[in-house]
This record gives sequence, structure tokens and C-alpha cells, in this order.
Amino acid sequence: MPPPNGHRANIRLASLNMRGRSSPLTGTGPILKWTAVAKALRSQQIGILALQETHLSDELAMQAEQLFSRRLAIYNSPDPENPTSSAGVAFAINKEKLDTNNITLTTLIPGRAIFLSIPQKHGDTLHLINIYAPNDLSQHTRFWAKVDSQWSAHHLPPPDMMAGDFNMVEAPLDRTPARTDSESATAALRSCRQSLNLQDIWRQTFPDGRSFTYTSSHNTMSRIDRIYANPATGRCLSDWSVEPSVIPSNHRMTLVRFAPQHAPFIGKGRWSWPLGLLHDKPLNQTIHTLGLELQEQLRTLPQNDGT
Repeated sequence: MPPPNGHRANIRLASLNMRGRSSPLTGTGPILKWTAVAKALRSQQIGILALQETHLSDELAMQAEQLFSRRLAIYNSPDPENPTSSAGVAFAINKEKLDTNNITLTTLIPGRAIFLSIPQKHGDTLHLINIYAPNDLSQHTRFWAKVDSQWSAHHLPPPDMMAGDFNMVEAPLDRTPARTDSESATAALRSCRQSLNLQDIWRQTFPDGRSFTYTSSHNTMSRIDRIYANPATGRCLSDWSVEPSVIPSNHRMTLVRFAPQHAPFIGKGRWSWPLGLLHDKPLNQTIHTLGLELQEQLRTLPQNDGT
């Protein structure tokens, strides 16, 4: 049984379409936007961030990782034809929260779909898919079939979660004004995630909820950015939210907290003396005086005669 007031050690996971590697808000440098990525990991307490539309070549990814080597590890898959101006997916791992040793990355579709395996302290391994689906819904049937076939061809383990920008929704409730998307695209995604045993846990948790991650130029809104999970992992997810991010983008960030079932429970922690009080002279003098008074009281106590 967990201790009173305890909670499981947990990881905060997030997904965001970052809309390229540069922004007027961060400057025009090729990797300046990754300063905001590093800041987001710290300020929003994120352990694993799935990023889409990164426009990041392997060379630029190496530069960004070297710049933030103390805090950030990047697992990147660029678009093979236009790595700095099209598509691209990556995982940003917060090294202050997770051990990045023995992480493995498998590319399912370059620049569009990657599979990450990250060992956990309690002995399990977390398996994640990061997706950036095509904007053209007519390509979805082939895309999702390829994701499924590549997962099988690489003999990969079942994924715990699949996050990303899916560029379509499965239910009219996830758009406003409400409308259905292409039936063939919806069916292709559904077939793939059923093969992978993944479910829309947020929708199951909030069956009537509406939370939008993207607003178009026509002021329509949609939940095209989502995190799916298998049923066992879904029971370990909580604190779902959609939030603005410090990373400039026209998408909002999707976040969830994952507390593995086998992770240890953590209590409130041990009380400690604030370090700043060590130099508080009046306080130290008072403590010294009280200590001398207690010492004198102990000296005058009657001796224990053993009865």
C-alpha cells in the first residue's frame, strides 16, 4: 500500500507541432527556436516532448543538442527531400528527469513517423510513436498502412502511446463547427491504431469534452493533436491538459502525466532548514541562547536512580 499523502513517481509527456525551427519571436537563426524547446522542458516540467514539423536536419539537430547538452537530448528524423523546410519529427528528452542511456530510435517513415524505446528506472521500457500525418487526407490510407507495416517489419514491441499531429479527427465533436472528416482517412487511422491496440484515452475520459489544439485561418478549431495509449497505459495517465507553449507555434501543446504502475511511491519529502537562515544572526543568537538554557535545565534535572 502507498504511504499516506504519497504519489507515484511520474513523467509528464507532451506533444506539439512546433511549426518549423525558426520564428520571428525567437530570431532567424537556424536553431534559435530550440532555446524555447529547452525552456519548455524546464518551465512546464516535461520529461518527453514529441515534436512535429521540426524542419530539422541531422546536422542542425546535432548543433541544438550540443548547445543544450546538459538538459536536452534530441532524437530526430528529418524529411529526406527537404529536411530544413518540410515535415520532420523528433523527440526532445529532458535529461534532468530521464536517463538517456540505452534509448533506441526506429524510423518508420522518414520525417513522418518514429518509434522510441526508453528504459525506465523500475525495469520496464516505455515505447512511444511520434506521428506527423500528411495534410492531404487522400494520402492517409497509404500512410497509416505503411506505419502499421513498418512497425511489423521491424518486429517492434507494442507501443504504449502514440502522439502527434494527425491532421484529421475521428469524431465531429473534435471540430467546431462540428463536421466529419474523410471516411477513408478516418478508417485508415482507426485500422492502424486497432492493430497497435491504441485508444483515444482523453475522449474516453471526457466523452462530451471539447478541447481544441489548432485554430485555422478561417477561425475553425480542431483537436488534430492527440495522444493515444493502450488500455494498460491509459490507466496510468492523468492530468490531461491543452496549454499554450513557450515554443512559438500556431498549435497548442497537449500534455498528460504518466505514473507507471510499478514506479515507487513518493511522499512529501523530508523537512529541511532553509539555507538562507544559516546567515540570520538574530535567529542564530536566539537559537544559541535557547540551547544554553536547555543545557542548564538538563544539568539541574534529578539523577535517575534506576527505579
